[in-house]
Amino acid sequence: MKLIRCILVTTLLSMLLPGCWGAKEIEHMIYVNTLGVDYVDNKVVVYIQMVNFSGIAKKEAGQTQEQKTFIGKAEGDSFDTAIFNLYASSPQRIVWSNVKTIVFSEAALKNGDVIEQVLEVWDRYYEFRYTVWTMATKESVEKVLNTPSITDLSVIYSQLNSPMRSYEQSSIIAPLYLYKFIWKWKEKGETVLLPYLKTVPGWMSNQEPSPNVSMTGICFLENKQFRGSMETNDILGLRWVEKKTHRTPLSLKDENTVIAVMVMNKIKSSIRPKLDHGKPVFDIKVSMQATVPQLSTSLQKRELEQRAEKEIKNQIMNTYLKGLDMDVDVYGLSSIFYRNMSDEWTQLSTKERIPLDVSSIEQIDIKVNLVSGGISKMR
Repeated sequence: MKLIRCILVTTLLSMLLPGCWGAKEIEHMIYVNTLGVDYVDNKVVVYIQMVNFSGIAKKEAGQTQEQKTFIGKAEGDSFDTAIFNLYASSPQRIVWSNVKTIVFSEAALKNGDVIEQVLEVWDRYYEFRYTVWTMATKESVEKVLNTPSITDLSVIYSQLNSPMRSYEQSSIIAPLYLYKFIWKWKEKGETVLLPYLKTVPGWMSNQEPSPNVSMTGICFLENKQFRGSMETNDILGLRWVEKKTHRTPLSLKDENTVIAVMVMNKIKSSIRPKLDHGKPVFDIKVSMQATVPQLSTSLQKRELEQRAEKEIKNQIMNTYLKGLDMDVDVYGLSSIFYRNMSDEWTQLSTKERIPLDVSSIEQIDIKVNLVSGGISKMR
């Protein structure tokens, strides 16, 4: 009797279980990998790049599978309208919880309303996450998203979706998360340093050119306005004050000949604001360790350190001066002054920033400690 009772209870309980009848198969949904936002002819244009799971899963020995990139496109009078127009043309449900990157066109950045619309929708819809990379491009958004990844790697492992992998090896342009973009977009005196993408040559596939997507510069936004952009060679000073810098190279030249290449790590920086006769000025201090993987001349250790210190100081100042030419506060000096001396900032600021000129950086103190590499070749 007890056995029969147990069988009946088990049968009844199993009938109450909902099972997985309502579950959706993974191949029956569209997982968005990258979102592109453009602004053309007073219309917001939305692009989605879909995940190719075949490039992520391990393949059996001897089998290869062609990588394919699928792009969806729709436009509307606003960002949300464009999204719903995308739903109307989609063959399956679109899932946003896997988005890794947002790419804005330069036209979208120049229209502050488009950015506000994106952030508004992002803040309200439950599937969106704030830990997505935020980037820009001067090229066609469609072209950038359609650029295939090299070999059999999925686009998930490219600089578009996984920029920290290459940044940790060579720290030049710091990737930017969306939550930090929002903070700097809305905060007084802050400057948004938005990496921008470009398709670059240099890679080959079966002796055929295979362009790759790479971060080649920075767009600057202040007070919710697009200020302009700089190429990599003009922003080399930024890496010395960037907290995320892991490892970065420095070339020392004698005229046009490279005499040494140093690799810098353990970089620590600080920017201290103060008032000098009622004018905001700043002292920049940077310290780091260095190794020498390449040395083509015989130099004393201290002489090599001094050359590196001089070059880093020049890079910091050159980037600052380039910013002044564009009316851009590249180092966010106004925000640093605001956080440390808010009362004085209120008195001195105009249009949400303090006035800056060539003499605003009063002192740059650089300390390089050469710890290893090539030491046996130095006198």
